[in-house]
Amino acid sequence: MRAAGLSNSDWAALTEDDRRAHAAGFFGGGHDVIVARRHFTDGAYDNTGLASSGTLTPEEHHRYMTFTVEAMKQLYAANRYVRYVATFQNWLKPAGASFDHLHKQLVAIDERGVNNELEIERIRANPNLYNEAAVNYAGYHNLVIAENDHAVAFAGFGHRYPTLEVYSKSPAANPWEASAEEVRAMSDLLHACHAATGADVPSNEEWYHRPIDVLEPMPWRIMLKWRVSNLAGFEGGTKIYLNTLSPITVRDRVVPRLYELRDLGRIAPMRIATEARCEPNSLRYIEQRRH
Repeated sequence: MRAAGLSNSDWAALTEDDRRAHAAGFFGGGHDVIVARRHFTDGAYDNTGLASSGTLTPEEHHRYMTFTVEAMKQLYAANRYVRYVATFQNWLKPAGASFDHLHKQLVAIDERGVNNELEIERIRANPNLYNEAAVNYAGYHNLVIAENDHAVAFAGFGHRYPTLEVYSKSPAANPWEASAEEVRAMSDLLHACHAATGADVPSNEEWYHRPIDVLEPMPWRIMLKWRVSNLAGFEGGTKIYLNTLSPITVRDRVVPRLYELRDLGRIAPMRIATEARCEPNSLRYIEQRRH
């Protein structure tokens, strides 16, 4: 209000209704930012001890996750023109963060977006696409890094940047429709991926779910992309992107760290690497077709 030219005395003179009218813009928009409490980790001794998703406890990360899921639900409910809520987290400035403090963003958009439109066409042709081309493929090529009863994580492939992917096994189409146990399972694996990645690695956390006006079955999934690749210079003309870390290299970097973190009690219990069951067609999103 001060930036808008309102003095302290002007504010004091406003009635309660006037103040609420001025505050409406903070609660009626389509862009929410969820800011974490800590800037530095407890016990940090210099400015490198930033509090990241991976430095949270599993319980803290779960609460942060459930808060985000509820925010998604509310953005859809608040505006009937919203077709998709983009949910993401940019960590550190090289990954697009405007400030080096842990925060998630949710943006309500009045269209699905090109990538969603393309995926919808593919899923119409093959409803089991996410099992066959993602989780099954990862299992067949030993890329699964962790699993629990309701989610699975693997070293991603086909991306511009080294990527860890976390898929919900839930039949629910959207995060807010998943059970509390299913949301916790996603949170635990995502938290472990962040912890194994490290707070010093710039990253983009990207959430994907079924657009609100789509009937085709799609799973809730989250990608954690490491922004560590340098541009070669020919991407604009060729659309060819170099990824300097192969999925196997990403797996080999993450898995030992997961074992270490589990032994230290810093991540939730989970099945790591060869402990994972890797059952074919473990994603149950396909059950959405029956409802």
